[in-house]
Amino acid sequence: MRDRLAQAGTAFTGFLGVALVVFGGYRVRYGTGTVEELLALAFLGVAVVAGYRSLAIHSGPQVNAVGNTALFLGAAAAYGGGVNLGVDAVATAGQALFVIAVAYFVVRLD
Repeated sequence: MRDRLAQAGTAFTGFLGVALVVFGGYRVRYGTGTVEELLALAFLGVAVVAGYRSLAIHSGPQVNAVGNTALFLGAAAAYGGGVNLGVDAVATAGQALFVIAVAYFVVRLD
């Protein structure tokens, strides 16, 4: 039963992550969004998928999974906020946080 729930959760979060990117692409296509906003939505999509994987599938201490999820969400929020507010330094910090979160995620892979 646990395997089915994990597969269902993986499918749902994967769908949600792809939906965020498609929504961003739709906004760029019709001129209501920018490529930077699309990238911010892609960061958020990756945060959703990686956060679920960290919390539900990885073995190891739960506090590490929460920390990794927080890094992904913080990166998406910082980058998105920097893009929307026009503060390049905040957007760059969001990109750096995202790279750190990805590295930490890869190190934690089973």
